[in-house]
Amino acid sequence: MRRRIATLLTMAIATAGAYGALAPKAAAQIPPPASHKAHGPTNFLGKLHPGKVTGLADEGIIVNLRDGGTQVVQFGEIWRIRRAFAYDEPKGTSVIDFANNRLFVATPLPDLVAGVGKKVPLTKLTAPNGDVIYMVASKVTDISGALPGLHNPASKAVIGTRDGAQQVLEAVDDAKRIITDARVTQ
Repeated sequence: MRRRIATLLTMAIATAGAYGALAPKAAAQIPPPASHKAHGPTNFLGKLHPGKVTGLADEGIIVNLRDGGTQVVQFGEIWRIRRAFAYDEPKGTSVIDFANNRLFVATPLPDLVAGVGKKVPLTKLTAPNGDVIYMVASKVTDISGALPGLHNPASKAVIGTRDGAQQVLEAVDDAKRIITDARVTQ
C-alpha cells in the first residue's frame, strides 16, 4: 500500500513538473479571476412563442406571453438588451436579459430600447458579430481583456455583471470609459 502511494505521489510530482516546464511564460500575466464568476441565464421565456411588450409600468416592462399569461420585467433587474442573432434564437425578436432570465419579445429593438431607455439609462456597445447591444452601466461589476482561445477571436474585452457576461469589440480602456461616462450621467 505504501509503495502504491509513493508511486502515485512520484507520478503526480513528475506531472506537475512537466506541466510547469511546458506552461507558457505569459501565464503569470493573466489576471486572477473575478471574485464571482458570471454565468448565463437559466430561465428562457418566450423562446417558442415570443412575447409582446404591451406597456411600461413604474416598476417594469409588461409583456404578454403568447403562450399565456403576462410577465413583468423589473427595470432594476435588466442588465442587457440586444437583437436575437444566435442560430437557436427566434428570428426577428429582441432579447431582454434580466436577473438570471432571458426573455424573447416580438418587439423591434429600436422600439424596445427607446421605451426602456426612458426608465433605465442604457449604454451602447458592440458584440463580436458587429451587432449593437445595450447594457445597463450600473449593473457592470468588472471589465477584463478577452483571452485568446477562451473568448471570440474578435472580442477585445469582456464585461461582467452579477448575472452574466458580454464580450465586446471595444478595447478594455474604451469599454471602461464608456461605462464610466454612462455611470456619471445616470
